[in-house]
Amino acid sequence: MSHKIAILSTLLLVHSTAYAQVVRRGNATWVSLKPGVAYRLEEYEVSEHIRPDDNSYTRYAYIRLHGEKEPRLFYTHDRQIVVTLGHRRQLVLINDREATKSGKVVVANLRSGEKRQIDRQAVKMYRQHAAPDRRLWIVPEAYEFSPDDRQVLIRIVKEDVSAAKSEESERASQTYMEWWYVVDSGNRQVVREYRTNKIPKRWWEADKIRRV
Repeated sequence: MSHKIAILSTLLLVHSTAYAQVVRRGNATWVSLKPGVAYRLEEYEVSEHIRPDDNSYTRYAYIRLHGEKEPRLFYTHDRQIVVTLGHRRQLVLINDREATKSGKVVVANLRSGEKRQIDRQAVKMYRQHAAPDRRLWIVPEAYEFSPDDRQVLIRIVKEDVSAAKSEESERASQTYMEWWYVVDSGNRQVVREYRTNKIPKRWWEADKIRRV
């Protein structure tokens, strides 16, 4: 009986761990990939592998859309990524935590194979307009696609503070502003800057660059 309980506990632990890798944000389902594990969602399956003969430990991310026989390679990286498939099943939105205190937002095109980093202008604008303390480590984090996948909502996140004393850390942290940016997924240009943490549900509707 105790043996059966131990097996059941192990199965529940594995299930809860896998479930924790899948998170819902707005209209997007995000999956945190883990080497050797396949995550099957309603419209697609994503997985990640480290090739045995690859001494660089590069991680290879694959996706298989519903109805496809074979998975396709859509991204390679070295550390940790979180991904979501676009509504039109042509683009994959990627939060790539390339280092401990840095990250980037990438859009991968499943048709062309093109990968483009789309966060650079948003981060630049944030540093210019919000003027955070230079000791803050800030990271761009994608939230979701617009319904037509033409825009991406990105939040600027405070990752860490590089300060020797707690008082310095506290003062630096006070300069952080939770601002959001709407970025064109094609040309990478900022469409909208939200200087607030309260984002409207239909954040993608305005056409011109504006600050809210």
